Amino acid sequence: ETLTAAASGLRPGQVWLQSSTVGLDATTDLAHRAAGHGLVYLDAPVSGTKQPAEQGALTVFVSGPSGARATVQPVLEAIGQRTVWVGEEPGAATRLKLVANTWVVNLVNSVAECLNLAEGLGLDPRLFLDAMKGGPLDTPYLQGKSAAVLSGDLSPSFALSTALKDTRLILDAAEAAGVTLDLVAASAERFARAEAAGHGGQDMIATYHAGRPGGA
Repeated sequence: ETLTAAASGLRPGQVWLQSSTVGLDATTDLAHRAAGHGLVYLDAPVSGTKQPAEQGALTVFVSGPSGARATVQPVLEAIGQRTVWVGEEPGAATRLKLVANTWVVNLVNSVAECLNLAEGLGLDPRLFLDAMKGGPLDTPYLQGKSAAVLSGDLSPSFALSTALKDTRLILDAAEAAGVTLDLVAASAERFARAEAAGHGGQDMIATYHAGRPGGA
């Protein structure tokens, strides 16, 4: 819709930097639409959430014609702290983004399930976090997402409904590639339960609620 609305102001050779996570099929469609307008299409999804975006500290995955690099470099430097050039073919960056998001969606659900189990076993979840702290299995992500749950502040840095959308894109890509992703399928199920319980607009760590009695 945006491209259609902008069509009258486009010129051949203009660069379109497309940074939404839309999946493989949509990326191919958008590249074809760009070609129809004579545009140079760069597939450029980003890794990072609200705070890194506000700080210009995203990681940007980019694929497309290398001749456009100099044109877009100032933009990439403004929005990200790092640019990963994946290849010349539009779609390569999206594939990398789906792999990166596979790590994220499984990690956030692992954090949620650890908190669920600790509470279910009558343990203070902080004991688990203290046991992990500073060791090889600790991560800032574990500590940060757990702190959000324990404080009750689930303001979205990346909304659960958006995470569910991305998870479904991952599963679509995996099916097309003949790959079975059991953990991602389970993550999608948890996200869907949490969304159905009214947590879609909260941060994706609200998947925690999918493991509570009644999904509360």
